[in-house]
Amino acid sequence: MISHLKKKSACFEFMIQKQENPISMPIEDPAVHWNENDSPFVPVAKLEIPIQEFATPERDRFCENLSLNPWHSLPEHRPLGGINRVRKVAYEAIAKYRHEQNGIKQIEPIE
Repeated sequence: MISHLKKKSACFEFMIQKQENPISMPIEDPAVHWNENDSPFVPVAKLEIPIQEFATPERDRFCENLSLNPWHSLPEHRPLGGINRVRKVAYEAIAKYRHEQNGIKQIEPIE
């Protein structure tokens, strides 16, 4: 990514599939393939990253203290399914551990 963003921008498109039938498209069984003919992917967001140089010690320190948690969202956008409930616990534990190891107070969004 470092070498790519020195020369070119990057774009990521985020898409969802709406659960059309809870029997043939179960949330709790990730092994079941959701047919795109029954539920086509719908674009919901685009992330554009401009050309940049970001591999600096200051940015590295900043990034080492960030936490990603998809549960910091509106209730109607919360992750679904058992796997995501486990991810919530894992993400919280990893963030806590990393902040403790870095000697940094963990600050979470409140709104």
